[in-house]
Amino acid sequence: MSRELLAVGLAAGGLLLQGCATKPVVYGPIGPEAPYGYQDAQNADGGHTVRVAMPGQAAPEALRAFFDRRAGELCPAGVARANVFRMNRDGYASAPYVHGGVSVGTRTWIGAELEGYVYCKPEPTAAKAEPAPAS
Repeated sequence: MSRELLAVGLAAGGLLLQGCATKPVVYGPIGPEAPYGYQDAQNADGGHTVRVAMPGQAAPEALRAFFDRRAGELCPAGVARANVFRMNRDGYASAPYVHGGVSVGTRTWIGAELEGYVYCKPEPTAAKAEPAPAS
């Protein structure tokens, strides 16, 4: 009987852990149905401002990977330069929402953002074919 109870308890624990796991962020634009992803706008100086938002547990490398991927899409000829000017984490979830306790060590970040400017290389101009000399 105790083995059966242990097996049921382990199975239930596994299901609870899966339910708490953070889903990976799908690359795409931020919208009403997608709070995480990228958002961009054209600047007056010809560059682009790109903002990336992810859950608070996201690694800085993941934020930068989304930023670089979007920069590559905006600049088909290549990125001339990029300037990340802001990266921050948005607040803490209060203790009642975090399993295990009420101390500072048990709080978790709510979200993470990275924002920067992207400037594209100029599009290569096609060499204009000169007309053949008249013979």
